Amino acid sequence: MTHGRTIVAAPKRMFEKTCGSGPVVNAYRPDIDGLRAIAVGAVILFHLDVGIMKGGFIGVDVFFVISGYLITGLLQSEIDAGKFSILRFYDRRIRRILPALFAVILAASAAAVCLFFPPEILDFANSVVATTLFSSNIYFMMVTDYFAATSNSNPLLHTWSLAVEEQYYIVFPFLLYGLRTLRQKNVILVISGLAIASFVVSIRLVMTDQVGAFYLAPSRAWEFFIGALLSLKALPDVQKTWLREVSAAIGLALIVAGCLKFYRNMPFPGALALVPCIGAALLIHANAAGRTLTGRLISARPIVFIGLISYSLYLWHWPIIVFFQLWWVKPIGGVGDLGLILASVVMGTLSWYFIELPFRQKRLAASPLALRSAALASMAGFCALGIALIVSDGMAFAFPKEIVTLANYIHYHERTAYRRGTCFIDSHTSPLSDFAATTCLTRSHVKPNLLVIGDSHAAHLWSGLTDALPSVQILQATATGCKPVFGTRGHPTCVALINRALADEIATGTADAVLLSARWENEDIAQLIATVDRLARYVAQVYVSGPIVEYRENLPRLLARSVQQKDPELLITARVDAQRQVDERLAIALEGHRAVYLSAYGTLCGRRSEACRTLTDNGIPMQWDYGHLTAEGSKYLAKAWLADGRFDLRQMSP
Repeated sequence: MTHGRTIVAAPKRMFEKTCGSGPVVNAYRPDIDGLRAIAVGAVILFHLDVGIMKGGFIGVDVFFVISGYLITGLLQSEIDAGKFSILRFYDRRIRRILPALFAVILAASAAAVCLFFPPEILDFANSVVATTLFSSNIYFMMVTDYFAATSNSNPLLHTWSLAVEEQYYIVFPFLLYGLRTLRQKNVILVISGLAIASFVVSIRLVMTDQVGAFYLAPSRAWEFFIGALLSLKALPDVQKTWLREVSAAIGLALIVAGCLKFYRNMPFPGALALVPCIGAALLIHANAAGRTLTGRLISARPIVFIGLISYSLYLWHWPIIVFFQLWWVKPIGGVGDLGLILASVVMGTLSWYFIELPFRQKRLAASPLALRSAALASMAGFCALGIALIVSDGMAFAFPKEIVTLANYIHYHERTAYRRGTCFIDSHTSPLSDFAATTCLTRSHVKPNLLVIGDSHAAHLWSGLTDALPSVQILQATATGCKPVFGTRGHPTCVALINRALADEIATGTADAVLLSARWENEDIAQLIATVDRLARYVAQVYVSGPIVEYRENLPRLLARSVQQKDPELLITARVDAQRQVDERLAIALEGHRAVYLSAYGTLCGRRSEACRTLTDNGIPMQWDYGHLTAEGSKYLAKAWLADGRFDLRQMSP
């Protein structure tokens, strides 16, 4: 019998392969593997930055609901039969999780040593240790926002979800076993209470620390609990065919809507995570009492196959994308995306067949002792590897000094230069109360006051303007998550600060001049023009700083790679062209309006297509990531604008 026929002809065996060895508690559900396929497909398309799939990150939430449903059913059946063993449970988790994960870590380690520079190897080494110890969600919470551009260079970033899941399963089996003497109704009440508590934590935390809400298990546990409650029959089976059909269709529609309508940096998870979680729950529950049309649709053999390999596919797709993008640099395009998807499916299939199945079917590490010994030895080995790379400072000894010097700016600390945490607020991690108004908005009565308003692309101007214009008081109101225009939309913290700066501070005469700066896009132009015209009634001069040159990866990495490969053209091919177009359109749109346009792009790149200025006069990278200025780069830009006569200090009188 071929393996392909096994998938169709032996559904009970495939259920064991999906859920781990042990007693089969339900008939095989191909619709659940179909749901897995939808979830992993959404995540992959999101990571490839396919425009239509802006909310594909919700695939992880779907996975959490599925996991809670399946594992709870397995645990409860063993508890009811008096056969529950915590060691046997963790043996199944080891067989399910570790072999494929360790294969990915090993392959990623080899690629990292070949393609990364010392600071990146150091970051990777820390993530190896954290991933091995199932604490990568905590590590990544401390060092990066999942949606930040800088997160795209860590090939183990996606393991945060595995860490959340394993942290949940450190506690949940003991909880369920501890509740075994209660009636099922009371068990459901307890878990419902815990789910509500976790949901409240998620809602509260997403308002004060969105990064923590995204990564931490306490704010994600309710998603697993939803699946657990379904498995415990908290809801009666839906017997009416029409109601099951409607429920399943609505469930799928909710997941699709989330994938299409959600976007990066929205306040997530919180209440918004209900959309994919309820969608997944409706699909699972509606098909429990009989297959629906939607269930049959997602149970097609190709879709089910993707669901069967979904774990390996999830593990392999992100390192493949990260390393290819670092190597290729240029835009990937549709054909490239298809190639990466195909490569991910091939690697996922090979990993599933040659790594996952042999361990789950006990063809490898057959005895519990052998399994646990191999797991502990592997974990110790990967921790030792990570520690060795950390101690060697990311293998800095293997690189020329010039390359190390340039690459070290990958770890640039911008906190002081941007006044992060006081005058520049990260809306996703800090409340508006962190904004230090007395420090940032106190006007001078002896010199002109220039108020800088915007996002991080405004914050990076503050140090340069302060240095270049000592006779001007530079005020600052900056936050991530929205644009400095009237009627701005985005993160509530950012919106509140921008509205205060535009309305209250300017209307009450705090500023003599205003500078608006952001990562502008074409769709911002109309609102920006309206804002400029409105502000011109209150201040002597309005300045608009245009988009800055951006690169497809961190500029220090590009500089180091350009030196390493002796290829200066790399700095041209890696440049993003969209900013030049926005810069030109903004310059034209502001003509005839009472605003001075400060072209950051034009200052650094000119109006031709040659390489832009990437280093200051003393050899420091102009920017430290894809586009944000270093303090030295900010000073260069501000002094260039001053030398060009762009700042008329006579109009900025106190």
